[in-house]
Amino acid sequence: MLSQKEIFSKAGLVIVSILLSLFIAELILRFLYPEQTKYFVWQPNLQHTFYPDSNILHGLNGASQFSINSQGFRGDEFENDSRQKYICLGGSTTECLYLDDNETWQHQLQLLMGSRTALPPAIGSIGKSGCTTREHYLQLKYYVPQIGKIDGVMLMVGLNDMMKRLSHDTLFEDNFQLTQQVEDSLVNTIFLSNEKENVWWRKTNLFQFAQNILHRTKKVEWQNVQDDEGKIYKTWRANRQRAAVVLYSLPDLSSALNEYERNLQLIYEETQKQGIKLIVVNQSALYKDTMSVYENNLLWMGGVGNFQEERGHAYYSSKALRKGLQLYNGRLQQFCSDKHYIKFVNLATSLPCDTSVFYDDCHFNESGAKKVAGIIAEQIIR
Repeated sequence: MLSQKEIFSKAGLVIVSILLSLFIAELILRFLYPEQTKYFVWQPNLQHTFYPDSNILHGLNGASQFSINSQGFRGDEFENDSRQKYICLGGSTTECLYLDDNETWQHQLQLLMGSRTALPPAIGSIGKSGCTTREHYLQLKYYVPQIGKIDGVMLMVGLNDMMKRLSHDTLFEDNFQLTQQVEDSLVNTIFLSNEKENVWWRKTNLFQFAQNILHRTKKVEWQNVQDDEGKIYKTWRANRQRAAVVLYSLPDLSSALNEYERNLQLIYEETQKQGIKLIVVNQSALYKDTMSVYENNLLWMGGVGNFQEERGHAYYSSKALRKGLQLYNGRLQQFCSDKHYIKFVNLATSLPCDTSVFYDDCHFNESGAKKVAGIIAEQIIR
């Protein structure tokens, strides 16, 4: 029988062996993977198939594959070659959730640019539903540098910033400032993983390596986002059609527009720091002063409060929403007008506001994505 001294001696030897093994593993990982990816907008290697119902989502046909590559974005892997490489930032109109990988406007743009240039570009996307310029700035600052040398980013913005202001109503923070404390909090919220850890062992390559594997294999609960067929749109549309009140006048958007411009300035300055181009695209929507009954029945956005999950909320009229989007697009164009190294693409004035483009308020169907790609390609080349 082992004495107490021998037991402690053997236990100590085991502990030292484990610690030494972990130390060696950490050194090996730092040598093999000196720059572990620490920020993900989407889970790398994610694969999911949607089956959008064309009776609900007009202009979508057949199954749609949604794929995220090993670098954490939607699109072809960025290789170490001479092709120009661009990452697209935006909300759900950039996400193109229900469109197949080959039907998104980014992929269509890549094909169009490839047909008009000697060397086709590589265009990827980290667009995600609900993101505003606050999130886009942090995605640009933290995620984009991880994927290696790129030539630029494409930013499709405006609508989500406006919708966030309208839905928050009097609760909207008029004097929002992106302080370091606020930035740290947002980073912890919007990324699947991050390096802003106070616990030392969570900063090790061993922990980051294990966490990255988890994010690459962890299943996404899509039912918490949107269902495979788009049935949730019936509920959202019904909520709008049963609005408690229709608002025909916009609130004062001055402070929200000022914050929008401040965020755009941060994005512009960050692209300058990274030495990459900035292509900015404004947004269009189905909203018109006069809309058919069919078009009105496709709408679901523009509510105040938690309108997607609850009934009985107020909603802004399509005319008010059109005016609001014009204000945001106007501020965006004004911001870009005196900035060097920004390419402004005026999508709003070129895209038809009808169901040949949209299946709801603002999301592109298959033919709409092709039209978007054609307009962006034309204005970039011109």
